[in-house]
Amino acid sequence: MKNWMGTGSAALSFLLWGMLPLYYQFMPEVNMWELLSHRVLWSAVLLGGLFLLLGYRLPWARLRSEPRQLGLILLAGPVMSVSWCMFTWCLTTGQVLATSLAFFMTPLFNIVFAVIFLRERLSPQKHLAVALALAGLAYMLFSYGQLPWFSLIMGANFAFYGLLKKKVHYDAGVSLYLESLVQLPFALLIIVWLGLHGTSQFMAGDWADRLLLMGSAPATLLPVGLFCYAVARTRMSTVGLLQYIEPSLAFLLAIFWFGETADPVKSVGFAFVWAGLLVSLLPLHLLKRSRVEWHKP
Repeated sequence: MKNWMGTGSAALSFLLWGMLPLYYQFMPEVNMWELLSHRVLWSAVLLGGLFLLLGYRLPWARLRSEPRQLGLILLAGPVMSVSWCMFTWCLTTGQVLATSLAFFMTPLFNIVFAVIFLRERLSPQKHLAVALALAGLAYMLFSYGQLPWFSLIMGANFAFYGLLKKKVHYDAGVSLYLESLVQLPFALLIIVWLGLHGTSQFMAGDWADRLLLMGSAPATLLPVGLFCYAVARTRMSTVGLLQYIEPSLAFLLAIFWFGETADPVKSVGFAFVWAGLLVSLLPLHLLKRSRVEWHKP
C-alpha cells in the first residue's frame, strides 16, 4: 500500500508539473525574480497559516538535535530555487519545449543518483526501460550535434534536489516550510527593492495580476509536496522513470496548445522514452507469479 501511495503521488505530481504552463500563460509580464520572490513569500504564508490553523508546531528541539537533517533541508531550498529560476525563465519566455527537453534529462540523473548514492539495484525490467530512454536521448544528442548544456544542468540540479529529499526524514510540509523560510529574507529584499524602484508588477498591476502572482505558491507547492511525499515512500529509480510524464505533457502542450513548431527529433526521442516507461510499469512480477501458480500440480 505504501509503495502504491508513493507511486501514485509521484505520477500525480508530474501530471501537475506538466500542466503548469497552462497556469503560467495567464501570468502578467513580470520580472522573473519578482515572480520567484512572490512564490517564496506566499508559500511561507500559506504553509505557516496551515500549521497555525491545524495547531501544528515545528519540531525545533528535534531539528536542533539533528543538525545534519536541518542542513539537508536548508540546502534543499536554494537547490530548488535554482531549478525554479531556470524553469520560470523557460515558461516566461515562451520556451515550453525547452522545459520538456530539460526534464527529459532529469529522470536519467535520478536513476544514476539512485544507483550510486542510494545503492538501489535495477531489475532487468528497469534496465530495459533505462536502455530505451538512453537510446532516445542518444538519438536526440546525435541529431542535434551538440550537448544541451542548459537542459543538462537543469536536469542534474532537480535530480540533486530529489536526492536531498530522499535523505530527509521529516514530512513534506515541515521541510517545504523550512525551505521557504530560509529563502524568505532574500525574497523580501527583492520585493522591497522592486517596489522602491517602481518596477514592481505586484504594486502596479490590478488585483487579477496580484492574485495570479500569489497563486503561484499553491500552484507549485502542490506538485512539490506530492513529489516529496513520493520520494520518501518509493524507490528513486521508480520516481525517475515516472518523471517522464512531465516532459511528455510539456511537449504535447507546446505543440498542440501553444503552437510551437513540432520537432521530429524529439518525437522519436519521446517514443523511445514512453516505450521504456511502459516496460517499467508492466506488472511482469504478477505475470511471473501467475505462471508459477498455473504450473503447480
